[in-house]
Amino acid sequence: MSILAYVRSVRTVLVIALAVRVVAVGTLASLTMLLGAGLVDLVTPLGVVTRAALLVIAAVAGVATSASLAWRDRRVLSLERVALWIEERFPSLEFTLATAVETGDDRVVDQRSAEHWTTTALRRAARVVRAPLASIVVAGIIVLTLPGGVVARMRAPHRGDSIDRATLGSRTNASRLTPLVARIVPPAYTGEQSTTMDEPRDVRAIVGSTITFRGRGKGNGIVARRGNDSIPAASDNDRWSIALRVDARPAALRIVDRGFERIVAIEPVADAAPVVTLVMPSHDSVLRAPTGRIALAADVRDDFGIASAAFEYIVSSGEGETFTFRSGALGATRPNNTRASVSAALALESLDLKPGDVVHLRAVARDANDVSGPGVGTSETRTIRIARHDEYDSVAVEAAAPSDEEKSVISERMLIMLAEALEKVRPRLKRDSLVGVSRGIAADQKRLRRTVGEIVFTRLGGESPGEEHSDEDSPSRGKTMQDMLARADSATNRSTDPIDFSGGESPVVAVNQPLLEAYNAMWDASTELEVAEPGRALPHMRRALAAIQRARAAERLYLRGRPPEVVVDVNRARLQGKDKGTSSVRQASSASDAATRRRIERFANIVELATRNASAAIDSLLLLRIDALADAPAFATALSDAANAMRRGRSSAATEALARARRLLAGAPVARDSLTRWGIVP
Repeated sequence: MSILAYVRSVRTVLVIALAVRVVAVGTLASLTMLLGAGLVDLVTPLGVVTRAALLVIAAVAGVATSASLAWRDRRVLSLERVALWIEERFPSLEFTLATAVETGDDRVVDQRSAEHWTTTALRRAARVVRAPLASIVVAGIIVLTLPGGVVARMRAPHRGDSIDRATLGSRTNASRLTPLVARIVPPAYTGEQSTTMDEPRDVRAIVGSTITFRGRGKGNGIVARRGNDSIPAASDNDRWSIALRVDARPAALRIVDRGFERIVAIEPVADAAPVVTLVMPSHDSVLRAPTGRIALAADVRDDFGIASAAFEYIVSSGEGETFTFRSGALGATRPNNTRASVSAALALESLDLKPGDVVHLRAVARDANDVSGPGVGTSETRTIRIARHDEYDSVAVEAAAPSDEEKSVISERMLIMLAEALEKVRPRLKRDSLVGVSRGIAADQKRLRRTVGEIVFTRLGGESPGEEHSDEDSPSRGKTMQDMLARADSATNRSTDPIDFSGGESPVVAVNQPLLEAYNAMWDASTELEVAEPGRALPHMRRALAAIQRARAAERLYLRGRPPEVVVDVNRARLQGKDKGTSSVRQASSASDAATRRRIERFANIVELATRNASAAIDSLLLLRIDALADAPAFATALSDAANAMRRGRSSAATEALARARRLLAGAPVARDSLTRWGIVP
């Protein structure tokens, strides 16, 4: 073995010793800091952030210590420095070893002394690492003697480990409500992770979340009260727990253990419905022909996630009292994200549209809320109307209000439809139900009959007969058209002679004769309906309808025509008008004076209590905050800030928050000009 090989062997021993020493000293530095922090935590509990910061500082200190030692002794890697180290331990070499290393010629060195170099290096290395290793052993013994949980809290700090914190001593009559840990598990549909809080005072959770409060000891005698509900604690391995579900109302939870009590404010966070914005089409439109494709696009966003989104359309057809509706959906998608863009295309040919039909379009989105039901968000509705043919005619007639006969036609047709429907389901109805429904139709028929009678008497110049008799067989009832005309003539002090049915009918007779026929037919129909015979009443009702149709044809008027209206160009007309005024902005109603006065009194008592008992004042602030969440959220936020500042011992921040809360409670200041104007000043 050459001299250089012996030198390299010594260098290896020294490098290993240096590495062991560096690691041991760095570990000892970190372990010492952690043990010191653990002892402090044993006396005074340290927060999660503080323990996490101390863990990082301990790791940095250990690395820095190791790095500094390694840098100081870095020359051990040089063969020349190792040769000089050997020369110091063996002076008989007389620097021949250093010369051999520098020149590479080992013939100048006596090899008989080289066998002792490695042994000397080993003894020196053992002496160097002995003290750090012994210190680590002592630190390990100290760790083993510490109460359980001290090292674990320092090694892996996390929220909720306060109930695992060791204490120097325990009292049997101490409160089991301290320490207190709350674990909030949100609903599964939100996809949110569960969170843990130490010493909770104010818990904000999504509606439907499960909050579990845990503490030390058995759960016997521990009860949580929320309003009128009481929830007893459960026990598991010397730990008690209380689980409750967050509902939509804010609540103050009182946890009671014998004479001890803690108040936790629970503020629910509602899941908002999706917000849907319809991008295309951007405006309403009127089309001459139902052809082509309409591009649809919408943007959707939600606080937790969009379960489904689609476009919905409704097609309305018809006019007057006859309308039909068709609906459908297209472009359905499941984004499963908080933001999404939905697009589709609507082919007008597939809807089989006709002139006058209107297509209503909107975008709809739903979230995955399975607690209080899925939230539904809708966009504004766009309408696509197919123009009627008469909109472009040059002789379009301006529509007039329906005549009295027209109203009667509509009403009699509706009564016929009701009677037909009743006759269709008559075999399945009980006698009592059949009589009740039939008499309801009879009552409507009577009202319509009176209306027709009033029209006849008014046109003949008389007063309305009123039909004050409730007896259907009243002798005053006219059995024929001649009887009715005679009654009308007697009401106007005329004789029946001028009205000659044998000759040519005058326009008055031509109009009123069909109405009189309808009047009698309605009378017969109502009589049959009163005895629950809708089938026998239908012929009389149809005869009345035909008579009213003839009366309409006898006096139809044709109005003067006007030029057709030009279909409005919405893009050019929209937002081109001048504002004639602004409407008042609706504001939320303020609390009543009595409620405000009570709140002011409570706030003043809390401020006075804070000078004597800060803990009780904090609980009172939380209760007042729960009461103010619904109608005064800004005031509730100020109270929360004040309670948090008082809990942390920050008096200046607490004073500022209380002052802000007092200003919000009193309302905006009112400025009054106390100086009157001088009359001589212009």
